[in-house]
Amino acid sequence: MKLSQLIQDLPFLEKRHFADIEIAGLSSHSGEVKPGFLFVAIHGTKIDGHHFIDNALERGAAALVVEREVPVAKKVPVFKVQNSRASLSRLAARWHGDPTKEIPVVGVTGTNGKTTITYLLGAIFQAAGKNPGILGTIGCRYNGINLPNAHTTPESIEIQRLFREMKTAGVDVVAMEVSSHAVDMRRVEDVFFDVGVFTNLTPEHLDYHKSMELYFESKKRLFVQLLPRGKGPKRAVLNADDRYGMKLIDAVKEVPVWTYSTMAQSKWDFYAREWRSDLSGTQAVIATPQGVAEFRSPLIGAFNLSNILAATAAATALEIPLETIVRAVAAFEGVPGRLERIENDRGIHVFVDYAHTPDALKNVLGALQNLNPPKILTVFGCGGDRDRAKRPIMGREVARLSNVAVVTSDNPRTEDPRKIIDEILPGVEEGGMTPGRDAFVEPDRKAAIEMAIAMAKPGEVVLIAGKGHEDYQILGTEKVHFDDRETAREALKKNIP
Repeated sequence: MKLSQLIQDLPFLEKRHFADIEIAGLSSHSGEVKPGFLFVAIHGTKIDGHHFIDNALERGAAALVVEREVPVAKKVPVFKVQNSRASLSRLAARWHGDPTKEIPVVGVTGTNGKTTITYLLGAIFQAAGKNPGILGTIGCRYNGINLPNAHTTPESIEIQRLFREMKTAGVDVVAMEVSSHAVDMRRVEDVFFDVGVFTNLTPEHLDYHKSMELYFESKKRLFVQLLPRGKGPKRAVLNADDRYGMKLIDAVKEVPVWTYSTMAQSKWDFYAREWRSDLSGTQAVIATPQGVAEFRSPLIGAFNLSNILAATAAATALEIPLETIVRAVAAFEGVPGRLERIENDRGIHVFVDYAHTPDALKNVLGALQNLNPPKILTVFGCGGDRDRAKRPIMGREVARLSNVAVVTSDNPRTEDPRKIIDEILPGVEEGGMTPGRDAFVEPDRKAAIEMAIAMAKPGEVVLIAGKGHEDYQILGTEKVHFDDRETAREALKKNIP
C-alpha cells in the first residue's frame, strides 16, 4: 500500500521527509519490523518504543510514527502524532480495509461474565444460521479454528488482522470481549460496534486504573464515544442490577438503551419474572420486548441468569428471533473453565472456574451455596504482580461462603508464592475460618487440589477457582504446563481414603 493511502485519515501534527513510498507492513515492536515496514513508536507502561527507533531502522523500517521529537539516523518519512496508540489503531484498520465496517460486532465489557456472554452469543448466532466469530480471553474462534490470545483484547494490529481473516473466511457476525485496558490503550479505537454490552464493575485491575472511578470511565468510553461511531442501528445493553450499570443508563445518550435484570421488575426491558437453579441447571421465565419465553439452561446460578439475559438482549438487538435464542440457550453446555463440571464416579461435585476477583468468587460460591450442598471446599490463590488490595478480600469471601478453604498459588509470577498467601490469610481469618481447622495452606497447586478432593465426601462440592481454562502456570517469568481440570481428574482417579 502506498504511504499516502495508508496515512489518508491519520491526524498527524507534523511530517518530515515525506515520500510516497510503498509500505510493506506495520509494527509497533521493533523486533518484528521487516524491510519496508512503517514503525509506530508507542510509549508503553514499561517500555518506550521511541528508544527502539534505531533498531527498527536497522531492520528496514521505511517510515516512522512518533509522539515526540527524536533523532532519526536515516532520512525516512516521519509523522509526529498526539497519540501513537490511537494512530496505530487507525493505520491498522486502514491497512486491513476497515473490516468491522463489513461485519456486525457485539462488544461485551465488564469485570465478570464477558466470556460466557460471548460464547452464548456464538451459540445463538450459530442456531440462527450464521457463521460467528468469537474474540476474547480464551482466544479467537471461528470455522472450527482456535487461536490463542496474549490479552483478553489483542493489540490493534492483531485485532484488525483477525477481523479481516474472519471476514475472508465467511464469518458474518462477531462477539468480542472488550477489556478496560483495550479501551484505555486505544486498541479498539477503530472497531465499529453495532451492540455494546455492559455486565458489571467490581474491583479489578486497580494496579493499572488506580481507582474505581477511573476504571468505570474506561468502560464508559465504549458506550459514549466508540459505540455511537458504529455503522447502522446501534444499541447499548446495560445491567440494571449493577450500580455502575445504573450510572451508565444515565450517561448513555447517543444510542438507544436496553436494560436487563434478574429481578422481577417490569420497568426493565429484559427481566426474569421467575427463576430457579439447582445442580442440573437453571429454569427461568424471561420477559422481553419480543414477548415472554421459558428458558432452560445447564448453566447454574444468578450470575449465569444475568449472562443469559445479556446475551438474549444483544441477540435481539441483531434481530435474532426469540424462539431461536431459547433453543440455543438450552443446548449451550457452557464455556471451558467457567464453572466447568469435572465428571466423576465418586459422587463429588467438582467444578473448575476462572473466578479470580472478590466479586466473581462471591457470585460463584453464592450460586453453589444456594444449591444447599452439605459442604463446599474451595481451592484458590491470587495472582502475583497484580492488585494486592484484593487478596484479603478474596480470602474473606471464600471463608464466608465455603466450609473449607485451601489457599494455594495461582500465577505467582515474580512474587514469592508464600508472601502472596500471607496477604490472603488475614481475610480468611476475618471471614471466620481458623488455619489448621477449616483453612489450610498448600503452596503447591497440584497438592492443594489433591488435598481438597481427598477431604471431600459424596454430595459435597469442590470449587477450584482462579485459573479456569488456562493450561499453564506462570512461575517467575516462565510459563509451565498446568491445567486445573487435568489435575482434578487425576486426583479423582486416585484411591484416596
